[in-house]
Amino acid sequence: MSPRETTFDRAAVLGAAVEIVRGKGWDALTARAVADRLASSVAPVYSTFGSMEALQRAILEEARARLHESTTVAYTPDAFLNIGVGIVVFAREEGQLFAALFHTRHHHADIVEGVFASILERMKADPVLKQLPGRSLDRLLHYLGLYTLGLAASIVYGRTADRSTEAIVALMRNAGNMTIFGELSGLAEIGGPDYEREWARVLRDKNIVLPTKENP
Repeated sequence: MSPRETTFDRAAVLGAAVEIVRGKGWDALTARAVADRLASSVAPVYSTFGSMEALQRAILEEARARLHESTTVAYTPDAFLNIGVGIVVFAREEGQLFAALFHTRHHHADIVEGVFASILERMKADPVLKQLPGRSLDRLLHYLGLYTLGLAASIVYGRTADRSTEAIVALMRNAGNMTIFGELSGLAEIGGPDYEREWARVLRDKNIVLPTKENP
């Protein structure tokens, strides 16, 4: 009589799968790799999740939960700034999970969309940001989101020398200040009612004269 195979619950299988991705990346995730980490057959993978697709989704949801937790840390007194800093810090600490969530061609785009939808709701609850019109919040989320993911990727792939939290805070604060100033001043809305006037004021205040086009 053969010995009875050890049973594993969803948490055990998910934990093993997450550790594989954390250590070796998304491409290393296979049913066989999970089974080897559990020292079992592949049966627990399919008996607990039904398919690798379902397991992959659970991993991405776990990555999203850990990302959210990182954005709730009080790196600074500014809750909105902490969201951006938290995303970059998460990328620094969990590069493979970050890459799996944002850079992998998986079939669960709704999870990533949910990340940004959640951030937008937090922006709407911010005592300062909630005073801005919806189109301004959308632009802030779009432009700062691009900057944040770009900075995070540069840290993950070793293109940023100073990876300290202090440096991340400074970079994110500068980007936020410039982008929010653009919204408040009207510079962010190209063709808007304040765009030309505000540019003229800034150039005048800084004594900057733009070259004029010469007639052909």
